[in-house]
Amino acid sequence: MESSKLIPLATINDEYKVWAGTRVRLYNVGLNIEEKKDDYYEYLVSFIYGNENFLQLTNLSLGEAGNILCVLEKDFPNQYALDKNLKYMMGLENTFILID
Repeated sequence: MESSKLIPLATINDEYKVWAGTRVRLYNVGLNIEEKKDDYYEYLVSFIYGNENFLQLTNLSLGEAGNILCVLEKDFPNQYALDKNLKYMMGLENTFILID
């Protein structure tokens, strides 16, 4: 994961395509840890079985893995959501997309 680049959500174009498989980090979540750089939850954008209209953000972090944060409306009939939907659901502060 060291080769991944963190891009602030606020700097990404609203029309950026958010595909299933995209990873998102939300920092300063209040974990009881010494290193503030590790105070984050990581989410994976994924398909929802049986639902053609939405994608979901699933937590990947230890202790929270599997929890759903929110759903994103797809840019129907496409199989992606637009970044403006991610911004609306997650907020801009402390939120980053991981680009491999």
